[in-house]
Amino acid sequence: MELFQDLRSADFENIAPGVRRFVFTLERVMLAYFQLEPGARIAMHSHPHEQVGILIEGRTLWRMGGQERLLEAPALYRVPSGEPHEVEVVGDHRVLVMDAFSPIREDFLSSETPPYMK
Repeated sequence: MELFQDLRSADFENIAPGVRRFVFTLERVMLAYFQLEPGARIAMHSHPHEQVGILIEGRTLWRMGGQERLLEAPALYRVPSGEPHEVEVVGDHRVLVMDAFSPIREDFLSSETPPYMK
């Protein structure tokens, strides 16, 4: 297990059109680094995991908890367990986000495209 990772040389997975992901995990916590290209969208979905994230670069439109919110980097967000949410890239620039999940998302350990990203 690597203890350090330079994200410039990380082995990203292309998991959907315009969406690349790199995961960094231990037994009980997971970080997922996403690169989203202009026009990318992650459709409404929910999961039992708690999620907190950092919008590092770019602008995103979130729909969650009966709200629609435009976020511009730098910004933080949290997604409670079971909360339906969706996000889309706004504008012509790439979006970078880092999400932490607990417990880890076993589904992220495979390279299959999640159904809400198809």
